[in-house]
Amino acid sequence: MLAVLVALSLSQTAPPPQELRWDPRVDIPVTGALVTGWLLSELAFKKDLGPPTCRWCETNGFDVAVRGLFVPSMQPSASGISGPDVASNVIGFGVLPVALIGLDALFTWRDGGRADTFLVDVLLILEATFVSLSVNQVVKFAVGRGRPYTVGASPELLATGRDPPDNNLSFFSGHANYAFVLVSSAATVATLRGYRLAWLMWLVGLPLATATSVLRIAGDKHWATDVLVGSAFGVAVGILLPKFLHGRVGPVTARLSPMPNGLGISGQF
Repeated sequence: MLAVLVALSLSQTAPPPQELRWDPRVDIPVTGALVTGWLLSELAFKKDLGPPTCRWCETNGFDVAVRGLFVPSMQPSASGISGPDVASNVIGFGVLPVALIGLDALFTWRDGGRADTFLVDVLLILEATFVSLSVNQVVKFAVGRGRPYTVGASPELLATGRDPPDNNLSFFSGHANYAFVLVSSAATVATLRGYRLAWLMWLVGLPLATATSVLRIAGDKHWATDVLVGSAFGVAVGILLPKFLHGRVGPVTARLSPMPNGLGISGQF
């Protein structure tokens, strides 16, 4: 049935993609600054910005119960459980962006867009994604919630982990935030463009984003509330930012009207 729907959609003649509001003098440097700032905070300054001990150390019944479903032993470790952690990275940072950017390129081509249409799509998706990631990074450094694997762990054990400065950056989940803002911004931009198959962004992206997020819990990297808040925040930014900052360019219309002293012009510009 899905294949039939896709085939029918592709067989129909579609209008060219809608033009969206954006300003290269603003959106390009802002996106570049956001990307650079996030990368520096993650790769260069995390050891200085990350709290050495948890500021939010308490747990709650809901988070503990969900953790027990995925990690029955509830044993502390140095860095969490490797298998699900690696899988979440492969899906979230590999499969998901390739799938979404590939779909956008396909939509642009099938609907008669130009190469610059696709590049602007990518820019607007990146802008929303790194706005969300930057807010997330500030919150993580400020809140300092201990990750699940740190509960009951000795300082000596945690010091042997792969990334000790990451031990107290649990809230809210960066992977969940990233995955859901990427999906929702890609789908929103595709919808604003008027691509016939924009709904495929949701159909393909949501299962991958969900898998990425659940694997963070299974890897003992995040509490359930970290993932829920990260997912919700990502969806909100991914939908609202493109919708309100980069909506469709309205048609230019003008109308002449007789006035007492001549003609007046009115319309939408």
